[in-house]
Amino acid sequence: MILYKTIALKFGHFYDRERPTSMTGLDGQPVPSEDFRQHWKSVLGDLASARIYLLDHNAANYLDSLRMGVQGMPWEDRPESDIQGYVREVDFPRDLIWVEYDDRKLWEDRVARRVSTQTEEELNNRRQRGFLFDNRSPDKLTVCLFSALSDTMFLDAPLVLEIQKDEDGRPDFRNTSWQPNKTVIAGLMRAGFLRDAASAREYFEEYKGHVTYEMVIGFMLFAALAAREDDLVPQETPSLSNAQVKTARKFGKTWMTETLRSHVTIRIGPAAELHMTEQKARLRFEETQAVGRATPTEHWVAEHERHYANGKVVRVRAHKRGQSPSRELPARVVGPKKHD
Repeated sequence: MILYKTIALKFGHFYDRERPTSMTGLDGQPVPSEDFRQHWKSVLGDLASARIYLLDHNAANYLDSLRMGVQGMPWEDRPESDIQGYVREVDFPRDLIWVEYDDRKLWEDRVARRVSTQTEEELNNRRQRGFLFDNRSPDKLTVCLFSALSDTMFLDAPLVLEIQKDEDGRPDFRNTSWQPNKTVIAGLMRAGFLRDAASAREYFEEYKGHVTYEMVIGFMLFAALAAREDDLVPQETPSLSNAQVKTARKFGKTWMTETLRSHVTIRIGPAAELHMTEQKARLRFEETQAVGRATPTEHWVAEHERHYANGKVVRVRAHKRGQSPSRELPARVVGPKKHD
């Protein structure tokens, strides 16, 4: 599935056909029905204006590995200022951006990289995720997260992360806040996701954790695109086929053709493939090292004398010692390659 298309089709249908009723919010106050229609219209407008990036699983894995290089592994105690200082200098390719990836595949790759562990049940609960970055305001950057539940159902963003900007127009991660979306929260309450205040707090804390940790992948994407190297290969594709466009126009679904124009699929290029190959080789090398005493890499031992306790002296000729490096391992894993 493509999550952004699912959202557009669902909200477009709702806006065309549905007549929502008022609901009760978490604070006990009614949320007017018109607020729901305005929310659907707002999301459709944002998706229509946004640059849509769809990461294939290799691209998401690559960007996540780059993030780990800056932020550190989960078990490393690096200060948050490291990653914050990096992402605040990243330039956005557009003011409004949607970044989507397959969360299950990303976590499968994280497990393969020994970054985390996941049970099969936990993996089965992960599907497409999409982040909407809104950098249009001169005063703040906002980020919200949408998550797929199935091919036709998804979770809207109950909270919007607001990151204030400093005098240079860069995001200031020391000055952030979470703004509730009352219409989404009311819908989650009616659907049974928020049964009481305790479950709401738990749900919101989990959502905040997902947003603040995973949104960094978007910043890594923006940085990689700005570098204009051959690690990523973007390809723009129409989001609707010609037949779908004709059908939408025939039935007057203008929101469909206006919202689902095109998206950019991001795949990895030669440099990223080399990076991931080296990373896998390094992981195998480190695992081998951890099994037991590591055999030293092949090297020359200079001629020398060996003195024994009984007074005997033996001259040892120059010789090679250690194990020849595997040709499959990248040079920087085992040291410089031998030059004949």
